[in-house]
Amino acid sequence: MFYPELTHAIEEFAAVILPVSERDLERQWTWKDHDEEGIRFAFFVTLQELRQLAVNLFTVRMQTTQAHWILSRYHSQYIDLQASILGLTSENSEREPAKGEWSVRRVYAHILTTEINFTATVRYALEKHRAGVWTPERMSDEDDVRLTGLNEEEYQKLAYGPLEGMLAYHRGLHSIVIQEFSAITDEELDLPSTFWEETRFPIRHRLHRFEAHLVQHTVQIDKTLVMLGLAPGEPQRLIRYTYSALADAENMMIGQVPVNPMIEATANSIKARTNEIRELLRM
Repeated sequence: MFYPELTHAIEEFAAVILPVSERDLERQWTWKDHDEEGIRFAFFVTLQELRQLAVNLFTVRMQTTQAHWILSRYHSQYIDLQASILGLTSENSEREPAKGEWSVRRVYAHILTTEINFTATVRYALEKHRAGVWTPERMSDEDDVRLTGLNEEEYQKLAYGPLEGMLAYHRGLHSIVIQEFSAITDEELDLPSTFWEETRFPIRHRLHRFEAHLVQHTVQIDKTLVMLGLAPGEPQRLIRYTYSALADAENMMIGQVPVNPMIEATANSIKARTNEIRELLRM
């Protein structure tokens, strides 16, 4: 659904820029008539390209459903979470900011395992409703294993494993959720679903929970990093805005087939800029 080359272009751009100092951002770099703001200006050129790509993609979108819009908010927050921990070492992810406070790795484990359960809950409701056999009972343990694809041992290994493993698993799960749930119709959003609560919330509530839960714990991670003395500097803050712009462009691809030369052109432009800055930083 998304265009991997565009995602990789931004990830490469971030990897080159993330380690630089704020002083390095002042190094001479020229883009057309702009020659006074140094490498820093590369962020704003990239930001504008991504924003314009989102506008262009919006103009050629086919039908948009409510599920597409709800999932786009979730995708934006997922991307923001990834940007918030760029460059975080495995060692630092294990550090507790204070006695009894959760490390970033532990927060992320909670985020990931909760999303696994959210996904199974929506799948179960859709499966039963589409088969015409929905009842308000909770899913069985067997259905939970079937719908998550994880037995208890695998679930625990993932939850207590290193951050790198969770990030890789989450990347795949996130892509599947966007692809799979983008097919939910407006009518299906109002159908009831069963999780741990007594209330049988509609499926639309479950989809909104993906974003809301990420917001809650991205803020927690931001606070944890500050407590650890790892507050973001200017490069990290600028990269986070760039990732936000990437999310906006990718949101226009949800429910669509992203075979579009304008996406490739934007990815190539960003790659060329990244290579230019990489060479400049080596001098």
